[in-house]
Amino acid sequence: MIFSMPELPEVETIKRDLSRLIIGQGIEDVFVRDDRVIKSHKLNDFISSLKSKTVQGVDRRGKLIVISFKEGGYLLAHLKMTGQLIYGERLNLKETKVVFKLSRGQYLNYNDHRLFGRLSFVRQLQDEPFLNAIGPEPLKNGFNTEWLSRNLKRRSVSIKTLLLDQHFVAGIGNIYASEILFDAGINPLKPASRLTKKEVASLYQSTLDILREAIQYRGCSMRNYRDASGEEGKFLNRVRVYNREHQPCRVCGTMIQRMVQNGRSTYFCQRCQQ
Repeated sequence: MIFSMPELPEVETIKRDLSRLIIGQGIEDVFVRDDRVIKSHKLNDFISSLKSKTVQGVDRRGKLIVISFKEGGYLLAHLKMTGQLIYGERLNLKETKVVFKLSRGQYLNYNDHRLFGRLSFVRQLQDEPFLNAIGPEPLKNGFNTEWLSRNLKRRSVSIKTLLLDQHFVAGIGNIYASEILFDAGINPLKPASRLTKKEVASLYQSTLDILREAIQYRGCSMRNYRDASGEEGKFLNRVRVYNREHQPCRVCGTMIQRMVQNGRSTYFCQRCQQ
């Protein structure tokens, strides 16, 4: 059974959906069916902090959904492996843990059948330690070839391991790290500090290309990920190495291989990624 944590493209897709659907709506009520997903407050405080607030914005930081309110404060949703935010009618599924009643007669349902994710309310974003420690966003201006070149030189770990480090760069997980390195033609075992200038440029461009393409196809649905309408993403049909062990490389025909790095599966083409 494969559980894949939503990565930047999946969370960005949800963020864009929710921006279109819930900005300007008020939260009329909050129904909590399982308070184990509430991490920051006692249950009554969590509910009272959110009731009667109006959604001002929906943002993403790494793999975290950040919903801001006109009256102040933020609802943070970390979906982890099995969390979902589904907009529409009120759901009454076993995995539905929290339901937000919205002012236009619709609901925002938080589903999480394995309770890996969490919801929290904070007054200030600096109150969330995760946000203070996370690296730059790969689709924003702070992430560029100059930044990469400077910071890769300081790291002796493998480039695949480094891409998964949320303190180094935000939002990239196992699926997209494998796809990015294949697209860039870089061996996932190569120490980050030993990438050539050409490889750094390729890594930067491949990061942008793969993440943007994945967002265009609304992410990968390995098992649990759904967008805000409950639909699956389509990018899994376009992966070139991830979860394709013993299948031919789409570029050269060599069989895709799998190895384990730091407890995570890495998929690669030995010929294309020398």
